[in-house]
Amino acid sequence: MAAKKRKLSGDYVKFGFTFIEKEELQLPQYVICMKVLSNDSLRPNLLEWHLKQQHPTLFLKTIEFFSSKPESLKRMRLDKSV
Repeated sequence: MAAKKRKLSGDYVKFGFTFIEKEELQLPQYVICMKVLSNDSLRPNLLEWHLKQQHPTLFLKTIEFFSSKPESLKRMRLDKSV
C-alpha cells in the first residue's frame, strides 16, 4: 500500500510554509530558512512546531508577512531540480 500523499493547504502560509513539487509530491518549504521538510511533515501541528522552535521571534507575525515571502523565494530559484 502506498503512503498517503498529503497536499499542502493554502492555510499553511500562516506558519510560514509554501511548497515545492518533486516527483509529483508537494514538499513543505519554510520561506524564511528555506528548509524543505518531508511529506510526512504536512501536519499543521508539526509546521507550527517548526515555527515555534526554530524561529520563535516570527511566531506572532501576521499572515501578510509570510504571504509575501513565497514569491521572492520562487524568484531566487534555489531549487534547481524543479
